[in-house]
Amino acid sequence: MELDYPQGMTWTCFLCGLTEGRRLNRRRRPNLSTGRAGSPLDPRPGGGLPGLRVALCILALVLGVLWAVPARAASDNGGLGLLPIGDQFPPKLKFLTFTPEPVLSLSAGTFQFDYQFAVANTIVNTQYDPHNGTPKITQTQVTQGLTAANFPAIGFGAYLDMETERQLLRFRLGVGGGVELGLDQGWVSFGGGGLDSSIDSVEGGFNGRNPERVHVAKNQFHYYVYHNGRALVATSAPVGDVAQDPVLSLKWNPSPGGELLPALGVRLAYKAPLDSATGTARSLVSSGHDDWGYSVLLSKAVGRVIAHLQMGESLLSGTGSDYVSSVRHQFFGLEFRTSNSSSVVFQTSSQSTVYNVGNVPGSSGDFQVSRPADVFSLGYKYSGSGFRMDLGITEDYNSRENTTDFLLFFDLGWRW
Repeated sequence: MELDYPQGMTWTCFLCGLTEGRRLNRRRRPNLSTGRAGSPLDPRPGGGLPGLRVALCILALVLGVLWAVPARAASDNGGLGLLPIGDQFPPKLKFLTFTPEPVLSLSAGTFQFDYQFAVANTIVNTQYDPHNGTPKITQTQVTQGLTAANFPAIGFGAYLDMETERQLLRFRLGVGGGVELGLDQGWVSFGGGGLDSSIDSVEGGFNGRNPERVHVAKNQFHYYVYHNGRALVATSAPVGDVAQDPVLSLKWNPSPGGELLPALGVRLAYKAPLDSATGTARSLVSSGHDDWGYSVLLSKAVGRVIAHLQMGESLLSGTGSDYVSSVRHQFFGLEFRTSNSSSVVFQTSSQSTVYNVGNVPGSSGDFQVSRPADVFSLGYKYSGSGFRMDLGITEDYNSRENTTDFLLFFDLGWRW
């Protein structure tokens, strides 16, 4: 006997479970005095996104349900999608990291070209943290020139004051059977920029100003990361339009979902190194090694609201003892359809740290850099006949030593 469930009931139950899980997880939020884990991507005990085996089990379960239960006709579960942006934290630019993708694949023979421009403002001064034994870095010391003596001899130390401008080209081709091929190529510029004063005004308006901004000069470029007294990056010389490594991808959309079931997609990505990245400029945007990763994409429409959930992992190579061998990601967002061609999107993004810090207590100087990067994004999406456009902003929350402070972007696309 077939049960006639009310429309959206199954997905609503799923969201309730997710909400309850996040509510319980907030009870384990990191505490600077105890160092307990709390973020959904925290690598320490008590928090953490499911690993590869768990994600594969979830995928197998969903595929089994899709095979066993006929999907009923439903509205567009994919919607216009999430905002295709992450946190753009400078130390991550050399590795393969994921940003949200539409869950639905292009139809066979359809080609899409996208151009994205994003400017991100980042200020990090790990010595501002009172848990770190080394005296905090002042503007006077920055002017004199930073050396290893300004950072801890054990653990990580960083001083980042910069704006990064990233231009990204994306190519997508639908080949049929729910399969889509992709190629991404980006270029990054590192400099002082001109957004510091504007960001101070905006963040000060709601008492959310990064306290580290008080101690730095406006519109400067300084990029210093040390680990155990060794310089991983040490430069105050701006560089422009440095090519990142290209990323190849394959996305499979086995089902658009139905009245009961969400749309499902799986994306595989591979970063191919252009060269060994031995030069100073290239080493800022390339590890010189190949990486690969996966992401599971789910979305479900309930009326004019579409819920999106994407999660997965990047497996990094050639990281040595300074960086981790894998970075996990999770994106969750709600898309509010204002019309058939436009949406307003609110989403959260969380990615685990790239620094190889291991398990550290809250009293450690590495505690802040060990936490996942959590940011929220708000934006507008439009998709018309053969053209699409995204506009949005991204702001950090819950952490400040391992993520971009503020980001603006626009994304344009053409389809044939």
